[in-house]
Amino acid sequence: MGVTTLGPEIVAILGAEGPSDPVPTILEDLSVSIERGYVTGTPGVPSSTAIRVGHLRRIGVGKLTSWGLSDLVDDAELLISELVTNGIRHGTGPEVVFRLVIGEEFLVLEVHDGSPQLPRVRTAGPGEENGRGMFLVDALATSWGVSADGTTTWCILTKPAQAEPNP
Repeated sequence: MGVTTLGPEIVAILGAEGPSDPVPTILEDLSVSIERGYVTGTPGVPSSTAIRVGHLRRIGVGKLTSWGLSDLVDDAELLISELVTNGIRHGTGPEVVFRLVIGEEFLVLEVHDGSPQLPRVRTAGPGEENGRGMFLVDALATSWGVSADGTTTWCILTKPAQAEPNP
């Protein structure tokens, strides 16, 4: 999957929140594909595939740290886990493609899983072990959505404003 631009729905959101230039400046764009592995109808993810989720979290942390964005690390780690795990569990393609885009004022996380099934935010009961993923994405991300064909779920984190020094 060759990725060269942000989806129009993401550009529209970033343009509405940013300066007058509707095309956001991208500093880094990384895509990583992982095989979904054998996933049954059970809620668990095979350990051989789950290891890949940890790898993607570490890659995300490394990239954010190298760009001086440690304030976004905790939220990004959790969002990467939730989006990639959902892609593995609910996707239909042989692979899941994770994309991390670092811009001047934002971070975009995307997961392409090949499934047109739309994710939904739901409230899991206290005894349920699953079902909180998109609730967390909705709570932590500045914005989130899906591509027009439904096969890619994305979220945006905005960089925290730098505190002005006191005179």
